[in-house]
Amino acid sequence: MRTTRLFAALLIACLPMTACSHPEGGADGSRASGPGITFASGTFDEALARARSEKKLLLVDVYTDWCGWCKKLDREVFSDARVAEAARNLVAVRVNAEKGGEKVAERYDVQGYPVVLFVDGSGTVVKRIDGYVDATEMLRILSALPKG
Repeated sequence: MRTTRLFAALLIACLPMTACSHPEGGADGSRASGPGITFASGTFDEALARARSEKKLLLVDVYTDWCGWCKKLDREVFSDARVAEAARNLVAVRVNAEKGGEKVAERYDVQGYPVVLFVDGSGTVVKRIDGYVDATEMLRILSALPKG
């Protein structure tokens, strides 16, 4: 009986992370305007070309629709105004690893989700985050990135 209650409590605690698809993002990976990071609509290649032409780093959010930690990253980190301010000099794009972003996931050897990549204009990774980090850690990472 005790095991059943523990299992039920764990199940209920996990439901909010898996209840819906990728929040705030449209089917093309775009994001409604608001206090958080504005993700470019369009493809990874288009965003990479833009980052290259603007001499900026590209932030790549690699996610899946079913990933609870990806949703938590959206809700608690990418929507944070402080994180958006710290990322203002980056080009940002979302890549669904199972719906159109398979080649990107393969190129960067993505094995789990979420993965946040910071790549230069040539597509070389300068920083990689495997898994969830909170807003404080993301701010630390953003502040340590090379400029363009």
